[in-house]
Amino acid sequence: MLHSTYRHAAYFSPALDSQAWQLGSHWLGRNAHQLVAIKQPEFKGLSAQFFEQVTRAPRLYGWHATLKAPFELNSNVSLEDLRNAFKKLSFDSVNAFHVPMKLDDMGDFLALVPSHYSQELQALADLCVHALHPLALPLSEAEIQRRSSSGLTARQHELLAQWAYPFVMDQFQFHMTLTGSLKDCDPQHKDGLKAAAIEWFAPILENGMNIDAVTWFSQDQKHGDFRWVERFELGPSNCA
Repeated sequence: MLHSTYRHAAYFSPALDSQAWQLGSHWLGRNAHQLVAIKQPEFKGLSAQFFEQVTRAPRLYGWHATLKAPFELNSNVSLEDLRNAFKKLSFDSVNAFHVPMKLDDMGDFLALVPSHYSQELQALADLCVHALHPLALPLSEAEIQRRSSSGLTARQHELLAQWAYPFVMDQFQFHMTLTGSLKDCDPQHKDGLKAAAIEWFAPILENGMNIDAVTWFSQDQKHGDFRWVERFELGPSNCA
């Protein structure tokens, strides 16, 4: 069945009425639900131009953490098939849970990550991959070769071949990306970004994050912005 959307993804994204959603969307300068640009916060020592540039890469994806990386639908799969898969996924998944968070320097970019390993988070990500992968268009040989040339480990090559993405299962790392690559960023600006993130995301760093849903995001055209499509809530939390 034909459909016009280019790619789809399963993300964790905070509830639209939450402080966590507002903080992340304003940091990135885009609301992926309302599809509008937002004025970004201002920080001492960081120019608006620099901050806009350094957040440009994650802005395209919207405020999120990846559970199932972006994929094209197979030709025999409809958008309704995909929606039903998301509904079943949320029904079959673990109940909502809470994760403490910290700021992390992930090599060449900044992100919010869990402060310790979460079995519930791993289980949710694994379930998303298993549930949605059968609906995805297999990668072409050219695309596999392109992705294989980026310094992957032997295990990551194996996962790429099996799941069309190398950072799944035991290689999964939940992260909410704050910046693009900082490899060419001078230390003073990088320290300024870290300080700004600690200040801006203080409520999340102090209180953690409620992982309470899986959200369907779509990208309508290649290189286009991802947009919020629908949020599928997990079961009620077992925590008091």
